[in-house]
Amino acid sequence: MSRNRKSAKTEGTRFETVVRDYLAQALDDDRIMRPRLHGVKDIGDIANIYFMGQRVCIECKNTAAKAYRAHMAEAMNEAGNFDAPFYFVVQKVPGIGIRSVEKIGMQMAYTTPMVVDAMRREAPDDLFLHNTGNFKPLKTTGMVYCDLRSLALILNHGVPLGREMES
Repeated sequence: MSRNRKSAKTEGTRFETVVRDYLAQALDDDRIMRPRLHGVKDIGDIANIYFMGQRVCIECKNTAAKAYRAHMAEAMNEAGNFDAPFYFVVQKVPGIGIRSVEKIGMQMAYTTPMVVDAMRREAPDDLFLHNTGNFKPLKTTGMVYCDLRSLALILNHGVPLGREMES
């Protein structure tokens, strides 16, 4: 493996780890983990996340290229492998570090409008609708995005984020 490829793999693993740690802390759930690789049957980069009792597939990307459609296709495929109706890509935002909880919460989470609509149908209106105003269209892709902190709030059913994350 070339030095650059090894470095990219290391940075990707590091990003997956900080996202996992952030979500475990935010959702106050130590069962959230990075699953082992399953080859063509991968199930996402972060596991044991649920919304209204149903699985959520999280695919993490720390890439310079804005390959939104390719990354979303990967997330959709892995969600299918995992039988997860909800799926998101968490993308490292250039220029925003990952050394603090605040900065990690600023990373981008995107999905399709169909996923957001399905989540809305599953959740009580008063819980979900108050926490989805942060979704914005991801230009020219047909997808929507929010920051990771907003996604964590939605996954946490609007309850304040756990273990000292709120200031």
